[in-house]
Amino acid sequence: MQERLRIGFVAGALGSLAITVIMLIMQLAMGATPMFVGTYQSVFGPSSLVVAELVGGVLFVLSGAAWGALFTALIKQPTLVKGMVFGFVPALWLWLVVAPVMLGQPAFFGFQVPKLVLPFLFNVIVWGSVTGWYSAERVPQASVASTV
Repeated sequence: MQERLRIGFVAGALGSLAITVIMLIMQLAMGATPMFVGTYQSVFGPSSLVVAELVGGVLFVLSGAAWGALFTALIKQPTLVKGMVFGFVPALWLWLVVAPVMLGQPAFFGFQVPKLVLPFLFNVIVWGSVTGWYSAERVPQASVASTV
């Protein structure tokens, strides 16, 4: 089981790293503040952008890694599609817990389309596919190795 959790942790971290890179590119191209920066500053208070990006980015990747470990703990035969379906769970967490509790926003961000679409794209399409693919590639090997 520990091997499955490690695989899921790495898979989730890779998925979160992919999202982090996309958000930083969006910041450079359009000036859009990454959500992990806004969340960091909302929770820990105002700080320099560099600190918020570094610490917030690390916490964001660790959060995705934890979701990845949960994915491989719950899904016995991970696949890319199962990863994408599971990606709805962290998206719901963002809409129902992070938005109202950590960011002071209404649930589902008040149904503002961009704030509904981006978490779907990031969590389901990017994070879910990376996490599902990586886990699917490695969990069967880990299961065989652990029985030998």
